[in-house]
Amino acid sequence: MKKESFYIILALVTALGLSGPGVAGDSEVPEKAAPPKDMAEAMDAMSGSLKLLRRLRRDPDRWTKSAAMVAKGSSVVISAMRMVPREIQNLPDGPEKLTALADSRRLMGLTLAGYARLELAFLAEDEEQVDEALDVLKELKAESHEKYNRGE
Repeated sequence: MKKESFYIILALVTALGLSGPGVAGDSEVPEKAAPPKDMAEAMDAMSGSLKLLRRLRRDPDRWTKSAAMVAKGSSVVISAMRMVPREIQNLPDGPEKLTALADSRRLMGLTLAGYARLELAFLAEDEEQVDEALDVLKELKAESHEKYNRGE
């Protein structure tokens, strides 16, 4: 299964969070200077932003820093929404490609919504909501990989 789809979704979610004002701008979490140049880089950035949450678990400012990290991950997701997975690019023009493009946008939109849900959970300092939001993001990653990362 390819990582590209999940990373696309993660990049879109990250991009949304970085595009607007909010906790991310006031955070001590370092911000990446350049947006991802391709889907694989965007997916790596999204995955990395979620993995960094584990490191913050014991931080006294965990909730605020985690919300900021997720907001930044949202901006990457937004950036990735403009990108097309390689597997879809390789499809011949026609109804199948159009359907795949629409489904990819659906998955990216849901990923962005998942990141927003996760950010809200951190802002509410609600561990149960955090776990639920992470579960949703994991399910979206699995679906994306199943559909659009078959070659890896």
